[in-house]
Amino acid sequence: MNFKISNIEHYSSRYDLNVDEILKTYGTSLADMKKAMIDAIFTRRNNIPVTKDLAKYLKDLLERFFATRGAKLYQCGYSPTMRENPDVAIGQTDQTKKIFIEIEFRPNVHKDIVKFLIGHKKQVLELGILIVAMNRKAINKGYHTMPEYKKCVQTIRELQSDCPMLVLGIDGRWIQA
Repeated sequence: MNFKISNIEHYSSRYDLNVDEILKTYGTSLADMKKAMIDAIFTRRNNIPVTKDLAKYLKDLLERFFATRGAKLYQCGYSPTMRENPDVAIGQTDQTKKIFIEIEFRPNVHKDIVKFLIGHKKQVLELGILIVAMNRKAINKGYHTMPEYKKCVQTIRELQSDCPMLVLGIDGRWIQA
């Protein structure tokens, strides 16, 4: 079975946040990033839980996507004392701030939001990108605690933070190989 992303919704944490202006410095745009995700087809490996496998696939896809546009991949964290790294960290050689990407299909999405807030406070976060399911049933009908886009957006709105966050909700379907 293959998973094909058919739709991606997005939400920016601040009304004045110009995601495309940030992504432009990395040689891309939000539309290009969405297109790369929609154009890809995820092939499931049967011996790995689907959510873990899909998260790894998206991580690899986004690392390749940004690397081909000249961005540098980093192994770095939100804070020197936390020992928490994002799924993907992208930066530019001459800047200390990075784009941190978290791909979350497990119920601890609030932890990722807090990590973005810490990275922003420590002045190492240029943009936090959170990728979640728009409709958990499309990915795994039996996984009832998977975070979903609408709830994540609602949580971020309630925070009323100035932290630059972009939430991407993915939807799709399983198709025969």
